[in-house]
Amino acid sequence: MFGKGIYFADMVSKSANYCHTSQTDPVGLILLGEVALGNMFELKNASHITKLPKGKHSVKGLGKTAPDPISTASLDGADVPLGKGIPSGISNTSLMYNEYIVYDIAQVKLKYLLKLKFNYKTTLW
Repeated sequence: MFGKGIYFADMVSKSANYCHTSQTDPVGLILLGEVALGNMFELKNASHITKLPKGKHSVKGLGKTAPDPISTASLDGADVPLGKGIPSGISNTSLMYNEYIVYDIAQVKLKYLLKLKFNYKTTLW
């Protein structure tokens, strides 16, 4: 969506889609990391970025849904969004969730690897 970069989200529901789990293989992995975003280039629509504008260090894709700021925890000095998403108030965006993209691996510090088992509810008709 935003070119060849390292993609992050502020809501696990966005990242969980990339685990590619299923009812028969419900285990997925998610990385949590600290990301030095610097001065972000904000966009409301996908744009294949090959070079950031001068003075910009990352891209923020502005989504319709964002973390509720009152549901944030501090973990080792980093803010971790928790809870259900709320409307972001961003209009005319094609993105459901916020996305953060950096193009230099030096901006990323991986902190945790989470192994998640997704609960697929089966329905009996």
